[in-house]
Amino acid sequence: MIDLLARWNRWGTATLASGHDRDVVARLVPFLDTKDVIGLVGPRRAGKSTVLYQLMDALSAQGVAAEQMLHVNFEDPAFAPELGTELLDRIYTAFRDEVVDQRRAFLFFDEIQVVPGWERWVRARNESEDVKIFVTGSSAKLLSRELGTALTGRHVTFHVHPLAFGEFLRFRGTAPPKSRFGLVPPAVQRALVEYVRFGGFPEVVLAKDERRKELLLKQYFDDLIYRDVALRHEVRDLHSLRALAVHLLTQTGCLVSFQRLANLLGISVEQARRHCSHLQEAMLVELLPICSTKVAERVRNPQKVFAIDTGLRNAVCFTTTPDHGALAETVVYGALQRQQHDGIGYWRNGSEIDLVVRRGTQVTRLVQVAYELDREGKVLERETTALATAGARFPAAEQLLVVQNRIAAGTAKRTGPVRALARFLLAETQA
Repeated sequence: MIDLLARWNRWGTATLASGHDRDVVARLVPFLDTKDVIGLVGPRRAGKSTVLYQLMDALSAQGVAAEQMLHVNFEDPAFAPELGTELLDRIYTAFRDEVVDQRRAFLFFDEIQVVPGWERWVRARNESEDVKIFVTGSSAKLLSRELGTALTGRHVTFHVHPLAFGEFLRFRGTAPPKSRFGLVPPAVQRALVEYVRFGGFPEVVLAKDERRKELLLKQYFDDLIYRDVALRHEVRDLHSLRALAVHLLTQTGCLVSFQRLANLLGISVEQARRHCSHLQEAMLVELLPICSTKVAERVRNPQKVFAIDTGLRNAVCFTTTPDHGALAETVVYGALQRQQHDGIGYWRNGSEIDLVVRRGTQVTRLVQVAYELDREGKVLERETTALATAGARFPAAEQLLVVQNRIAAGTAKRTGPVRALARFLLAETQA
């Protein structure tokens, strides 16, 4: 057992390179000294393991010895025949007996959701032993449900998303704009085009060859469909599952309904609903409701779908149009998703607002997204009119129009609520 664990740990043979800094680590550091179990949830390959390595670096800087830290990835094939709480006991006992003695232990468990009964084991050890436990998982609902049930009041969960645009620039070595005003530098504009095209999965961002980026993204999609959905939920109709996943990714930024999805794929409404739930749980897509306090309205109206990553969407979808507006809206949603809020939806009442951000029962932001503004000002007038209409309904909300391309000269004097996409994404990264 110790020989096996040595492959995953710095006190053994592993190097565990920490890579580029991730923004989420700064929010995690204050919790290193608490008794809370730390949960990290995010899509496969978003960088959860790297975040664990960076937390290990932070602990090392505080004087924690390498042999006090145990890292285990439970998707290692060597563990497959005996996944269960007995395996957790064997791992922990071997680590205590042969590595760490009676000092405080820091346990880093990757992809813990594949171990049946893990949450009861974690609760028991957290209450009875001098340990600090970190767990990661690529199933949002599964991990949060098990943590919430077993560790009420004793856990904190953080999301690890694909890279935000500010992180993307840092990974590429591209300097952000020095000023908050004026035109966005050409290097940042070029980076934005690449960000929208290939997304923010770290390994994809660091890949030099475009063909390799595409192959990685297609492999991520296959892994997510088969490992995180089909195997986990014992889905037999793989054809409809995959077809639905591709369709939802293609429709990013659009409204969808379970009835229309069922009709399109020739499956039942319940099966369409179940597939969508599994795909959301695996964090491939998000489905947003209409912004309403009435449950009946939220149920009756279609939902707006967003791909979790534009690169993933572009790699598996074949479209005959560039879809610039939908892709811009998708990265705007991704930026808003990273902020602390109580919900994001859309709104329509004659006109439609692309994204509505809520804190508690209070709507705080109304966001419209457009690819570009025309010189005649028709797009600007249409979008700001929609914002004004919604603003009358939600008077306390900030109104914002995000535009991917630079503003045409003829509209430059009437752009109070307008933000360039690159600057909006960078401002959200720093928020």
